Amino acid sequence: MDSNPEEVMGCFLGMAVGDAMGRAVKGLKPEAIRQIFGTIEDYKDVRNIIGKGTRNYRMQGLYGAPTQCALAVCDGILKNKKKFIEETANNFKNLSNGGPENYFGAFRSSESHLWKSVNLLDDRLLTEPTLLSSATGSFTSLSVPLALFYKNWSKTLASQCFQLAMVFSSHPLEIVGSVLNGFLVTRFLSIEGNALTQKRKEILQEAVEVCIQAEMEYQSSFKLFENEWVVKSKNAFSHTLQGLIVQIEKPEKEVLQWIVENANGYSNREIRYASQGCVLSLMLLALYWILNRESDFSLSSILRQGRETEKLGALVGAWTGALQGAQAIPENLKTGLVNGREISLRGDALFHRRMKKNAKVLVDMEMALTNKETEEGKRYLPKETRKVLKSINIDSWEDDEDIVPTKENRAQWRKFQKEKTKAKRDRRKNLPSDFF
Repeated sequence: MDSNPEEVMGCFLGMAVGDAMGRAVKGLKPEAIRQIFGTIEDYKDVRNIIGKGTRNYRMQGLYGAPTQCALAVCDGILKNKKKFIEETANNFKNLSNGGPENYFGAFRSSESHLWKSVNLLDDRLLTEPTLLSSATGSFTSLSVPLALFYKNWSKTLASQCFQLAMVFSSHPLEIVGSVLNGFLVTRFLSIEGNALTQKRKEILQEAVEVCIQAEMEYQSSFKLFENEWVVKSKNAFSHTLQGLIVQIEKPEKEVLQWIVENANGYSNREIRYASQGCVLSLMLLALYWILNRESDFSLSSILRQGRETEKLGALVGAWTGALQGAQAIPENLKTGLVNGREISLRGDALFHRRMKKNAKVLVDMEMALTNKETEEGKRYLPKETRKVLKSINIDSWEDDEDIVPTKENRAQWRKFQKEKTKAKRDRRKNLPSDFF
């Protein structure tokens, strides 16, 4: 079945909607979400929990880094299909310039994996792999606009998802996860939503084959980064999806435990929750949810898992939108989405494969939104809380969450700048000339 504009629009809009819904509760534990917000059927206002449950202000209804990364790819491929990787890299670099304090340029994310990967783009051949080896699921959304641009799965699309992911992470889980997400978007575009349950094992088997091909490509291309855990992860996605075929009909509690145990077999850091920042567990959680999904566009049950809700929301929002179309997204979520017009405009542009002339310039648009969030945050952050928040990571469920250091923390700031300079100096000498 051919995709239609409603499904393509639904996927891109659904990604932003899920991202924005999840961003409000990002970092919170399930019990905290339940106590503070109850159910999550709309965009939550975080003003009353700043300093209590969340570290910083987040504008109600505004999406974060997953959608911003997808926008960078979207505008890149619409500008120049043949050189979309170069255009995408330029978009990332432009988005990282300037910006208010505590932000990485216009990006509304503090994850070190993001700013480190972007810093490594300068003066580098984009056909070479990055030195950064992360598997946090930070870059799986890159493949969404590629899938919507081509709409059908193909070797070309698989290769482009692979090559683009390689620019930002060299880890097999991140690369194969990005390829898998591209496939799933096209697969969900191709079927009627009400036929999903009957076809779920068929979809999973197809996904296994896609991952096997991507893993084989990784093993034939990559000669570096051969540490124990990377080696273990080379076939992780195909093996894990084969396991999900067996697990798919089991009760949720059992499946979630299996996801955690499975992810721990491939991770060098302890995985305690399925919603933790590990691409393997996050994508399996999202996939299990979508294949046993609710009948309407309700993300409440997946977002109540807490922790990496921004990434989870973007994944399941995109997939649900692809299955059901934009018309299934509740009106309050459409109207409440900040910058929804531009998101919709780009969804339409991806379907028709050309950008409309009245679209806003990406960098200007995102910087304006980030600046607006910053200015609003200044009004809502209690004065007595400001000093405390500089030293205490209040909303993190992890003890060692990565954040962009502020200039007030001089030791961390100097360390950050030193690492940044060293990476720029060393990256090319650490890459072999005969890599490809």
